[in-house]
Amino acid sequence: MTALLDGCWAKLERAEESIKHLDLDAAAFFRTDPPPFKIVGEHKKSGLEYVFMAYGDPAVPRRFATIAGEIVHHLRSSLDHLIHALVVKSGNTPTRRNQFPICTTRENFESCQKEALKYVSPSARKLVIAVQPYTTPTPHNTILYAIQEYDNQDKHNLLVVVTAVVQVGQEITIGVDDAIADSQERKGKTPAIVGLGDPSPKKISTEGTEVFSIRLAEPAPELFAKANIVPQLAFEKCGQVKLALTIRTLSGLLAGTRNTIKSFLSEFED
Repeated sequence: MTALLDGCWAKLERAEESIKHLDLDAAAFFRTDPPPFKIVGEHKKSGLEYVFMAYGDPAVPRRFATIAGEIVHHLRSSLDHLIHALVVKSGNTPTRRNQFPICTTRENFESCQKEALKYVSPSARKLVIAVQPYTTPTPHNTILYAIQEYDNQDKHNLLVVVTAVVQVGQEITIGVDDAIADSQERKGKTPAIVGLGDPSPKKISTEGTEVFSIRLAEPAPELFAKANIVPQLAFEKCGQVKLALTIRTLSGLLAGTRNTIKSFLSEFED
């Protein structure tokens, strides 16, 4: 871990620290009294589904988006620090045009790499090419592309949009209302579950959002359920993923950036 990379590691350490703080702040926000949302279990579709509905305002404090933008900027900056270190390692003085290129096409890379990678060794240049989004089948769904897009957006406005979503947890308890179950209409009948809904994150709305559903073979008004519904922050979109969970996404971007920088360590061996 050469001293030339100290700036890279400092940026990554700050990003990791900020991710932890954002996670704690988000948890505190969702624990406010009264809570920013409520979950209601109800029978729908003529009794053929038991549905967990989320009601609330999807907006979250704007500072969450600001913090997320700062985290992404630290990740992007750490990559530019890497190029700076590579230029110094080659015995040259970095310029303002030296930076880590992130390109989705070979043409874009060729047009910017002459200035961006000036004074970088041929072996390091090959490593830069190896991690470019354009070398993958889905360049717009790569870690480096996500970092580049988020950082560019955050320079101008709060387009690193963060919203509140809910997702069904690991535990669902199903029971029956004995009074209804013992009624003449339902006595001796057992609710027949034939399917479950989509467990992916759903955006909270004031009108109500279906979080998760239990599908029944026939109406069973005696059935009720409890579930661990988990509120979380989410980006509106990350690459091709909609409602990408914020903490998980930022942690993944951090890990990917760290691994990218580590792949250059051989360039700093004496």
